[in-house]
Amino acid sequence: MASKGQVVTISKTSELPIDVDKLKAAVQEAIAASLVQAAQATRAPPQPEAAEKAATAERIQIYEDDPFLEAVANASPVAADPVRTGEPTNRQDLLQIQIVDPQPDPEIYEPPTQEFRYWDTESALDRAISFWGPLLPSGTQWSTDQQPMQVNLDEGEDFNAFYARDSGLNFFHGLVDKVAPPLTVFSCASPDVSCHECGHAILDAVKPELFNAMSLEVAAFHEFFGDASAMLSKLQLASLRDFVLRQTRGRLSSNSRLSQLARQLGWAIRVQVNPTAVDRDCLRNASNNFFYRNPAGLPPRAPATQLASEPHSFSRVFSGAFLDVLAGMFKIGPASLAGTDSEKLLAVAVDAGRLLIEGVRMASVTPGFYSQVAAGMIQADQSLSGGRYRTALTSSFVQRGILSPTATMSLVRTLREHSASFGVTGRAPNGQQLQFESESDGYKMSGRDAPNLPLRPLATRFGITLHVHMPAEGARFPVAAAALAGETQDISSAEEDARSFVEDLIQRDKISHQGATDVIPVELTSPGEALQHHKTHYLVREDGKTVLKRHHFDCGFCGCNHHH
Repeated sequence: MASKGQVVTISKTSELPIDVDKLKAAVQEAIAASLVQAAQATRAPPQPEAAEKAATAERIQIYEDDPFLEAVANASPVAADPVRTGEPTNRQDLLQIQIVDPQPDPEIYEPPTQEFRYWDTESALDRAISFWGPLLPSGTQWSTDQQPMQVNLDEGEDFNAFYARDSGLNFFHGLVDKVAPPLTVFSCASPDVSCHECGHAILDAVKPELFNAMSLEVAAFHEFFGDASAMLSKLQLASLRDFVLRQTRGRLSSNSRLSQLARQLGWAIRVQVNPTAVDRDCLRNASNNFFYRNPAGLPPRAPATQLASEPHSFSRVFSGAFLDVLAGMFKIGPASLAGTDSEKLLAVAVDAGRLLIEGVRMASVTPGFYSQVAAGMIQADQSLSGGRYRTALTSSFVQRGILSPTATMSLVRTLREHSASFGVTGRAPNGQQLQFESESDGYKMSGRDAPNLPLRPLATRFGITLHVHMPAEGARFPVAAAALAGETQDISSAEEDARSFVEDLIQRDKISHQGATDVIPVELTSPGEALQHHKTHYLVREDGKTVLKRHHFDCGFCGCNHHH
């Protein structure tokens, strides 16, 4: 008898050798194939609706977070590949948008065509609105003059984007011709930029008092919230969550696609305008080492490697802390620990967004606004989840100097003894929001009816007197930021805070003179005509007073002028 695997001769009429093992495997494969074929013959045919759903599930293609996958200084940028997805559906009735450009049919378009940019932008805004909407108090609506909120995909040539109450979200294009071949950059093509600007609109909806507040930290916080909106919105995409988890190996506070905002727009400004105006790999990076400083003591403008009082620059202090908070919350894990790391990260992103919204709602609009929001987030965590994420919050805010160690421990002791401290009266009927004393209902109002902070006269050190909306609410939380020596920071008065902010605006030439040309001396303004969308504020006459108002929040890049 032949041994196993041996080659034998079967008959005299055939001298072909046969491998018994191969023959046996071939027979087994044939039997298996017959069984599969039989099973398929008895299986029900695919349903037409299932086939149609599969065919229409990916009707458009978009960028996940930005047109560039990498854009590091002194290296050629790496373009991102679009991904296919379903047509966006905004189910938030009071937070609808209207893109003014004609809507193309939902099809697979190639970038950078106008049709691609339309669906790319609408999908990004839908992602942001769908994330924030369920976290907002019932009845929250846009503060814009138009309902639905208007979206302009290309307002002209500039490396910019902005949110304004009278025109909604506005995007631009700019030509980078210092490279070959030249490249036209559309700010709306970056979901990071779209979700950032949408963040301004969301924050203005939920806390409209901040819009005209003349405060260094309030303005910077608005910019942080835009960046947080971009970060949390991109985490709604499973493919990007998986990428970030691999890229960071679960250490979310490290530099990654999560922390990087607007790589392509940052690259364009770095190459075409000013290489020191933005971070080396994006417009702004939340993975940074900035520690809180009193913004009144900072210069109004500085390179991206340094901290300035300019809102986009100073926003990076809170952005860095928030990324640390998110990383710490991910380590702790959501209340439901089941699921993959990607599913846990998704749940943590929602928890972080909820704590941020509640912190904003509870925070008093005062000097030291950063510390008020931080304390509000710690309060919300205690009241909504029994302090599950306390250590992630307290350690991050202390290590960034947003809360002093002394103030933090005093706050925590009070909350442990009385979780309903600082005016908290209970939860909303849905259990997801807090109810508290002195709660504003401004979130239910349009921009024309939205509440403002007290209007008071302000004399600047430049010899100019204006009326401004001062950050003069009484502080809800007895907290403050840290001084460099670890002590508690002295808090400025509302008048000092407003004066520093207004003087920064004058030094950065951000106030339009239209309507009040005799107020700011010509010696303090730049010669020549400036684009009006570079002027974030304007002067208006009201009841015999010259009042300073905000027109918009722009995309900005660390306060460097970019007229071209």
